[in-house]
Amino acid sequence: MEQGVREGRVNRRWFVKGAAVAGALAWVSGSRALKGQTAAGGYAHGVPFVVDPTVTGLTSTEMAEVFVVDAARTAQLQAVVYPQSVASGDPQTNGIVLWTRIDPTQQGGVTAGQVGWQIASAADFSAASLVVEGIAQLDPAKDNTVKLPVSNGALLPYTGYFYRFVYNGVASRTGQFKTLPEKGASLAQIRLGYVVCQDFGNGYYTALAHLAEEQVDYVVHLGDYIYETISSATFQGGPVRPVPPFPSGSTTVPQNVDDYRHLYKVYRSDVNQQAVHERFAYIQLWDDHEFANDCHQDFHPDDDTAPSTATTPQPALRQAANQAWSEYGLADVAFDPSQDWEHSIQVYRTFAFGTLAELIVTDERLYRDGPPCGSSEFGGRYFSLGCGEMGDKNRTMLGLDQRAWFLNQVQTTQATWKLWANEVMLMQLKAGPVYVDLDQWDGYQQERNLILNAVKHGNIKNFVALTGDLHTFLAGYLKTDFDNPFEPHVGIELMVGSLTSANFREEIESAVHLPSSPAPAKMMKVSPDLLSPVVRTANPWIQFFDSSTHGYGVLTLTPQQLVCEFKAVTTIREPTAELVALKTFTVPVNEVKLHS
Repeated sequence: MEQGVREGRVNRRWFVKGAAVAGALAWVSGSRALKGQTAAGGYAHGVPFVVDPTVTGLTSTEMAEVFVVDAARTAQLQAVVYPQSVASGDPQTNGIVLWTRIDPTQQGGVTAGQVGWQIASAADFSAASLVVEGIAQLDPAKDNTVKLPVSNGALLPYTGYFYRFVYNGVASRTGQFKTLPEKGASLAQIRLGYVVCQDFGNGYYTALAHLAEEQVDYVVHLGDYIYETISSATFQGGPVRPVPPFPSGSTTVPQNVDDYRHLYKVYRSDVNQQAVHERFAYIQLWDDHEFANDCHQDFHPDDDTAPSTATTPQPALRQAANQAWSEYGLADVAFDPSQDWEHSIQVYRTFAFGTLAELIVTDERLYRDGPPCGSSEFGGRYFSLGCGEMGDKNRTMLGLDQRAWFLNQVQTTQATWKLWANEVMLMQLKAGPVYVDLDQWDGYQQERNLILNAVKHGNIKNFVALTGDLHTFLAGYLKTDFDNPFEPHVGIELMVGSLTSANFREEIESAVHLPSSPAPAKMMKVSPDLLSPVVRTANPWIQFFDSSTHGYGVLTLTPQQLVCEFKAVTTIREPTAELVALKTFTVPVNEVKLHS
């Protein structure tokens, strides 16, 4: 049977369906992404569709050999050849970014260095179902990752496809993705899963096992895909599962790009993480831990190992973090090593789901000013009474260029729902006169006011911030003046809890050395959050607050309403868990109102 498929490919591979089935030889290493690039407008670093054996260095017969699958070798070696499995991201109306990594110890054979990739309409990858396929070149300088922004007219809008890689006779697991709808399409519904903060050592990805079974179109990851520290006394307690030591030998923070790559490889090795990647395309952004806790620009506030301090620039380490994220991230974002850390990568971009919704993704780390009241943890970044610098109108989290781009996107989009993929809490969060966390938008109040006033005075409806970072499920109202009880609401904020990273309940238990619940995982229910009434009383715009559990969110958007479902797991301390419905909110169209 394999021989028959092989002969069919030799005879028809480069001609049937014309350019739609044309091969491609590429490793994406091109110039920096265009500012404000929209995902629906073509990839800035897309695969060039060329059919030229002289470019590949292979004969036509050898090129056909790249796609031949050996069933026995695949059964034996699939997990070894592809230790991080496969993934996809940044969907377009006619495109997708495909990703895998080939273990260097498994490389060799007649077509060493050549990786076949295929997109099909059926999971069996029969000749009749093949839509687009090509050949990619492995590059050890990119840690043997294969990242391919594939854009082709044969990929139809808002359509599900299957994909796989083939290397030296071994096929990868089969992945799935859905393309974006056409920008002007009228949709009855779109469903998004959204997740954040997945500290590998703090627990098992039990929530991702359930997310992999959801009926969503895409998954939005709001950052902290990795944690730069293996075990930090500040925010990581006793590990549930260990992260192997850094290649550099460092026991604290990464020292170079190989250390960051190491973290991505470990995190991507989790079978539940792989299952979600294999099922859905990701729309991914970063937050601080892809570089350093509470980072800004190239500053690492917690790295106080001599000679470094919180105020010591670390451009080489920032650049290393940029490079690793580009290699292992699932965005159409290339890394340009000829540029400095500020210009070598661009993360912000936007996605249109027909006329129903637009998702605007921002970068709130690379361009932001430092903390207003100093880098010290208590009294500076956390639990601060504030300081005069907070009133500086020139302070920015987004940077001037990105802010102008962001405001233009918000003010000009014709989509019904304006969704902001926003890393850190937008609403004010205080305990009496004390700001809980100035790493959040509370530390950048003037810019927050500028943005929310633009929403208010522009009469922009259905503005919803999707937020992560705080390891807490939270829902509430956005205002231009949080201290004025009569100020009208201008938007909604929906914060998803962490997948595994320590929440307030765990932090408190750890601080006072309380034992975790001894109940068996299958018997546990989601613990009540005793902080909720305290937080909500001090911050009345917050309608829901739960920092006692872990899980994910699912958004269902229609022309009439947005429905947000918060879902929690019963444990992250064991490999499996039950799923619990935590809270559901409905937001009617053109109303700034949370119904539960």
